[in-house]
Amino acid sequence: MFDRDTLNEMATRISEALPEPARKMQKQFKNQVEEMITQGLKDLKVVTREDFERQNEKLSKAEAKLAELEIRITQFEKTNT
Repeated sequence: MFDRDTLNEMATRISEALPEPARKMQKQFKNQVEEMITQGLKDLKVVTREDFERQNEKLSKAEAKLAELEIRITQFEKTNT
């Protein structure tokens, strides 16, 4: 997901937009907004850039291995026909 600083910044911006009476409850509101944002991002299945890059690297390795195995199968089929 997003790092804690990003979530804090988003929650702060939202809470600053509230009228004065609501600002008195800012800490409680901020925590609730953070929880809502976090849950919303989980529901969207958003991943961090690091997770994406890690999965992309694994996919590239798997694709390379698959290509290698396809070549080996083709060679095996040629020698056994």
